[in-house]
Amino acid sequence: MNDAAPTSRTQSAPSSLATRLLRGALSVLAVLMCALALGALIGLVSLFVDIRACWLMLVGALLLVWVLRASGSLRGRFAPLAAVAAVVLASAYAECLDAIARVAAVTGASFAESWHLGGVALMFQIAELGLSPLSLLVYSVAALLAAWMASRSLH
Repeated sequence: MNDAAPTSRTQSAPSSLATRLLRGALSVLAVLMCALALGALIGLVSLFVDIRACWLMLVGALLLVWVLRASGSLRGRFAPLAAVAAVVLASAYAECLDAIARVAAVTGASFAESWHLGGVALMFQIAELGLSPLSLLVYSVAALLAAWMASRSLH
């Protein structure tokens, strides 16, 4: 009867490793999808409200961490790092969408046409030119707030 216990433990070890890997992959996917969705939302709202995306990211970063914590995607010791990466990705995506919208406004083309007109390199260049030191500082504060909020969930 004692021989069966070690066998069941060794058989459950690979499945628990597979479960952990699957859970980690799903968490990474959730962080990516939520970050891109937040970046698109902030990019869209910043265009309609005419507020820089960096100011909206201060609130968006807290919302992002709250959603990721509620879904269980921010767990473990890497949660603050994942929160910072998500905020940086969302910020970059919002700035890139803003850059595409600026190209569309200047050329008179549609959003999709302006994406194909300039391509990725032009979009990144316009997004980089649109960044000011103040917006970089605000994005950094948003990332630090997200890391702080994610680390508070660990305690």
